[in-house]
Amino acid sequence: MINSVRLLKAFFFLYLLFNLTYSSVYKNILESTSSNLTIELVTNAQTEADLYPSTLIIGLPSDKLPQVRVIYKNELKTVLNTSGYDFFGFKWINQQKIKGLNTATLKITPMKKAGVYFQNLTIEINFDKNKSKYLNASQSQTEFLKDRIINWNMAKSWMRTEIKSSRRLLDTLSGRWLQFFLEDDGMFSIPYSSILPLISDISDINPKSFSIFMSKDLGRSKTQNFNIPISENIIEIAIVVTGENDLSFDTNDEIIFYGHGPSGFETQNNTISWNQNLYFNSNSCWLFIPDDKTIAGKRITTLEKPQSGILIDYGLSYNHIEQDLFNLEGSGIEWVANSISFASSQPVVMDIKNPKNGADITIKSKFKGHSLSENSTANHSLNLTIGSSSGYQIGPTLNWFGSSSRELFVTSSNLNINDGINIFYINNLSEDNNSIPHLDYFELHYSRKLDFESEYEFYSPVINQNVRFSFLGEKSEETWLWYLDDIVNPKTVEVESNGYFNFTPNENRANKFIIFDKSKLNTIENLLLRTEVNFKTLRNNDLQADYVIIGPEIFRNESQNLLELRAPSIFASIEQIYLEFSGGNSDPMGIRNFIQWTQENWRSPQPTCVLLLGDSGYDYRNITGQSSIIIPTIQVQSSRNYATDDLLATIYGNIPEIALGRYPARNQSEVADFVEKVISIETNPELGQWRQEVTLVADDAARPEPNHGSINTGKSHTLNSEQLYEIIPKSIITNKLYLIEYPETSDESVYGVIKPDATQAFFNYLNSGTAIISYIGHGSPYQLAQEKLLSYNRGDLNKINTGKKLPLWIVGTCSFGYFDDPLTESFAEELIRSKMNAASMIIATSRPITVVGNERYTHDLFELIFKNNVVSNDKVGIILQSIKDGSNEAQYFHLFGDPAMKLPMPKDTLTSLSINPDSLKTLEVGSFLGTQDFINGSGDGFLILKDASRSVTREYEISSQTHSLSFTIPGPTLFRGQFTFSGQTLQSNFRVPQDISYSDQNASLIVYIYDNANEGISSYSNIYLAGGQSSKDNLGPAIFFENFSGQRFENGDHFPKNQILIIRLNDPLGINLTNEIGHEITINNLDNLSLDVVTDNFYYDKNSITTGTLEYPVNDNFINLKVKAWDNANNPSDKSIKLYRSDNEKLKIYNVYNFPNPFQRETEFIFEVNQNFDYSLDIYSIGGRRIWTSKGYSLNAGINTIKWNGKNAFGEEISNGVYVYRIKIFGEETTITHIGRCARYR
Repeated sequence: MINSVRLLKAFFFLYLLFNLTYSSVYKNILESTSSNLTIELVTNAQTEADLYPSTLIIGLPSDKLPQVRVIYKNELKTVLNTSGYDFFGFKWINQQKIKGLNTATLKITPMKKAGVYFQNLTIEINFDKNKSKYLNASQSQTEFLKDRIINWNMAKSWMRTEIKSSRRLLDTLSGRWLQFFLEDDGMFSIPYSSILPLISDISDINPKSFSIFMSKDLGRSKTQNFNIPISENIIEIAIVVTGENDLSFDTNDEIIFYGHGPSGFETQNNTISWNQNLYFNSNSCWLFIPDDKTIAGKRITTLEKPQSGILIDYGLSYNHIEQDLFNLEGSGIEWVANSISFASSQPVVMDIKNPKNGADITIKSKFKGHSLSENSTANHSLNLTIGSSSGYQIGPTLNWFGSSSRELFVTSSNLNINDGINIFYINNLSEDNNSIPHLDYFELHYSRKLDFESEYEFYSPVINQNVRFSFLGEKSEETWLWYLDDIVNPKTVEVESNGYFNFTPNENRANKFIIFDKSKLNTIENLLLRTEVNFKTLRNNDLQADYVIIGPEIFRNESQNLLELRAPSIFASIEQIYLEFSGGNSDPMGIRNFIQWTQENWRSPQPTCVLLLGDSGYDYRNITGQSSIIIPTIQVQSSRNYATDDLLATIYGNIPEIALGRYPARNQSEVADFVEKVISIETNPELGQWRQEVTLVADDAARPEPNHGSINTGKSHTLNSEQLYEIIPKSIITNKLYLIEYPETSDESVYGVIKPDATQAFFNYLNSGTAIISYIGHGSPYQLAQEKLLSYNRGDLNKINTGKKLPLWIVGTCSFGYFDDPLTESFAEELIRSKMNAASMIIATSRPITVVGNERYTHDLFELIFKNNVVSNDKVGIILQSIKDGSNEAQYFHLFGDPAMKLPMPKDTLTSLSINPDSLKTLEVGSFLGTQDFINGSGDGFLILKDASRSVTREYEISSQTHSLSFTIPGPTLFRGQFTFSGQTLQSNFRVPQDISYSDQNASLIVYIYDNANEGISSYSNIYLAGGQSSKDNLGPAIFFENFSGQRFENGDHFPKNQILIIRLNDPLGINLTNEIGHEITINNLDNLSLDVVTDNFYYDKNSITTGTLEYPVNDNFINLKVKAWDNANNPSDKSIKLYRSDNEKLKIYNVYNFPNPFQRETEFIFEVNQNFDYSLDIYSIGGRRIWTSKGYSLNAGINTIKWNGKNAFGEEISNGVYVYRIKIFGEETTITHIGRCARYR
């Protein structure tokens, strides 16, 4: 036991050293047992994000929160801006189950107060002893929780047996389902005439079996509260079927029921409030007619009544007006009506029947502030009058400013209202002409004298004693009164012939009634016979899948190949989800209920990944007529509205239960493109060294700060990228694109400058291939960086050409993934939609995010991607979910793409790698020896020798003050080669150039190997380089121009238009690849005078350290280039070439001549052909007699020569004179002929 403890302490010491090197904030578990958990939190603050509160998700043995003690050590001061930090100490912020494990989230900060923090925190957590029976974690639970729960090694044995939610399924009823929709609350009739066209034998069916069902929420939207048991999908309501006693449904018979629309007044205990449905406009209802005629439907019963009660002649009536016309922010769920313009009035008309004067009248109204100008904050002043804009004022004048809301709430017994039409006026009294507030809703409660004149609802004004209600007028036989205390089970009330009825109120209810004339009911005429309704396709207990696609039915066929790839998998159509989990209503919470059902009732292992296949938006009800919603997201209304998919999967608390990804498809074609992309990436990836590269991009420190943050905020983009660099394993090639390194040029944009060289470098990294591209800095849905590093409006998307080298984008900026705007597309959406181009996945935020939140979550992502100094083999969706801590900002982050995809990077590493010798001098040749165990047979490899990184400090000015920023830049590439190997052992050579940094730090060798299906990486980082002897070689590299087949070209040749020019460089000492200034490989276009530095495009040939090539695409009709290169001893050479372009699709012959001409003894016929060919050459006398023939077969395209010795076919010398020659060129499909003249003279 003692040895184990020592070993554990030694491990933690090494862990501590590792994290101190790689992170400015690290967490270290000192002890983890069934009763105690001790965590050390160390902060070395470099940026403001380092002082941001940490969240620790802790596995618990029970649902009881443990006790926490924190020991604070090493108090330090900081110059970082912490003035906005309002949280000190620690607290529990979320408690929930995740995948069957009780968890709690501890939020803790190192801050003592503004400007002061503790470097070391020791967190001691004591769990209650618990004797519960646990289960060990399953494979899927481990996959989902191992990187999320900080004490997973102990918590994995605390899994609880799940108490299943209601598993009751709708009984298997055989019959016919007729669907219809209600838009308002009230009494309804389904007459015989509405059913007959759909069910011709309706008269033969016992009407006592008829039933009506509604969703469990009776047409209202579902609650978004957490930890709610799954309810029944649809429930039966009590109805009346007239004439059913004769067991026949006849011409004059009808079904009468009380129905709910999507919005209306709700009663909670004694409280009555309006429920505005934000998600759908009509309530899906169902008429069920069973095949089994003995089944009895639910029928209404009669309310029991007392003998007497207090006499009352009125009831409470509620009226509400709410027109949702505008979403002023294009986000969230707050919709408003028309605006009240400056110095104007807006009338509100209400038809108020039989008001009882002298009784209390309550008016509630809400207004949303808004400004005519987006750049101003308007002052608002409103009042409410009745009768006219200058009439009697109701309540106080409301005064406020900005975009916040104000409510008017007035209760008065002195307000006289008319019986009938009443007009209220909302008057804009503001002196600010930018003031245009909007009406949200207007509500009026009053006491209504009871009568039998029309259909209306009322509530009992008395709840604590029996009541005797009195009605005015004469009651007809068609007038009915129902008690709606329970909407599912309304009761009929018998009214005495003299207009009275007695009633015992329910003290816990609002006691609602409806009076109506059954001969004047709203008639349901449009019914749909749903012939294949199945309420338990998904809502059953026998399904099992690891992966689920949620999309519309029309996307099912296009998704089939992806489902096969992810098997066991299921396509859950959004239509079927709505049918089975929200009664047919398009309620987003139906998706959450479905996901909850998969976790609680499907067979184990339950799904861990769900792909949302469809675009989304904020306009659920298509109010604007431009809604793009296919698969809804959740709009969160808060101080900063935002869209999040997380809340579709937050079942038991704020942390999602599964990994989500979204592909914002708009049509079937886009789905097909996406599925093709995913399958290609997973089954036929383009392997290569690009998969070993990560590119870090950081915004400029000088701009736009300090207007958009502090000086430290500007620096933090680069400094946080430096922290990411320290996390990345040394076996990964890390590129850095820091905007501070690039010059700026003026333009006509808002900020006046751009950095085109940085933009070009960005495209170069993308198009040449990088597995991950990370950006930290300012941005928007359409742009990265103020300097337009990437701009959607500039058409930059068209400049991205990655082919199948498809990276994961991690974009730590504001709103790059703003996917819910129906009028515009965000960059993230367009990137992931690009057909076999641009991106494999994108992690981006849907809304603006704080700098510290952005940097902290990005840092957490990289720690998981490269956990334990290797590339994670987890699904990217699960990696992203593992950083979700339930906070709002965590919910901003979305994965655009397939959540089950893995990182496009090698996961295997070489078992060994050594260098001989490990100290090298310039121009010397070294070799490496490695072993591997994951590739059987032969394979290929790349090796790169990198010089040591170096530290730099850059100065810049803000507001005439000089600031500095220090960081490291990667060392130059000294060698970039290729090799082949066979078996487990691999070996290759490399050469050290004369251009080295002569640094005290060591160089490193980075290796990548692969075959058709496998790949792996490794590195060796302790190579000491020193200066060596100078070379006597003073010749620069030989330069050649070729095509892919190796054909070489010289000045004046024709180069096919459909080929890429290959530039070959060859030198006994190798080629200088350091890209040091003045020693680059350059290509000068002599026509447009452009100069391209192409050093990074050069690779040595396989197993060579002397010769290699680079590709140079050319699109011009004429090639006029000058290439310059240096060898490793810094000897330069250059070569120019002019080439004509030819159409390789048509057989052509160029530049036919013979030399010498005239000739004495022999001559050569020289010609150029653009395709492989056969030929025949015939020589004729002037009289037309053929004297000599030559034939050739399967010759290569290019320049060819045919020698003629001046003799005829019999070997005899020909006479002096002029002769005609004819060359025939035979291609695959065509033949061309050239005729010329030659002369013999001697």
